[in-house]
Amino acid sequence: MYISTIERLLTSSAAALILEAAATPKPGNVHKYHSYEDMGLEHFIVSASASIWCFRKLLIATLNSGLRRETYVPGIGETILCCVRNSRKWHRGGNVNLGTSTIFSILLPSIFLTEITYGKVSLESLSSTSKAIVEKTTVDDAVKYYEAIRVASPRYLGRVNNAPIPDVYDEKYEFKIRSNNITLHYVLKYASTEDIVSRTCVNGLKEVIEGYHYLEEFFRRYGDINNAIVLTYLKLLSKYDDFIVLRKHGKTVSSYVKNRASKIIKLIEEDFDKGFNLLKEFDNELFVRKINPGSIADLTAASIVLALFMGKVKV
Repeated sequence: MYISTIERLLTSSAAALILEAAATPKPGNVHKYHSYEDMGLEHFIVSASASIWCFRKLLIATLNSGLRRETYVPGIGETILCCVRNSRKWHRGGNVNLGTSTIFSILLPSIFLTEITYGKVSLESLSSTSKAIVEKTTVDDAVKYYEAIRVASPRYLGRVNNAPIPDVYDEKYEFKIRSNNITLHYVLKYASTEDIVSRTCVNGLKEVIEGYHYLEEFFRRYGDINNAIVLTYLKLLSKYDDFIVLRKHGKTVSSYVKNRASKIIKLIEEDFDKGFNLLKEFDNELFVRKINPGSIADLTAASIVLALFMGKVKV
């Protein structure tokens, strides 16, 4: 029974990473027809394949915790690092999976532990289980997470000064984390004021579950997985500031992206063809301006995992 659940979660994860990256047109993102200098669709596909073995090890650890009726899941930080390292081994592109690796390393054990504990996965139980898991992350998880960020080396990351957590590029980061007993939960909680990936990891996967509902609705309405993913992404983009856009382009641009996405999603609901044509124009505009809302794409990928696992969408 539990081996079957692990297989379903791993398949859902790999499929979600590839489906999200390939969905076209997601404004500003890499997809079938748009690549950036340091990342293309092929990098996301290879990264998805390379990450599965990391998630498998985490799910086995989750099974052991679940059988002992514990909510502590060892190896969350190590899993994030494993995904980023494996990705780097297999492609020459830039950072394509730090965000998804972080969310998935909370989401996957949360789904699995919920099923082990309750016999089925309800969204309410999933949310509470997720909070319990992340609250029990450790100092070691935080150290590994910092190491993963250093390996991924995202261009948008700023420096941290006068903060309760050390700067990622501080050579004494590990000493400072350990001496101050800083857990991964503490790091994510601190970052959650700006970063939506960190926020969803500590708030019970609120935005992931929200995206799951959008995906289910759009798939039921249009019957097409590509369009359902694109519209889910657009809906989330219309509601939340993307951390990468904020960091690289500022609040004014981020607000413009949100407002534009909101107008387009409303038009699509009124006149699909007309709205979708405007969506393509928006995609081209953001691509030319190199505005890539990667954090919202990460949330979308996580929502796809949940929808696939729950059987709410089909390819």
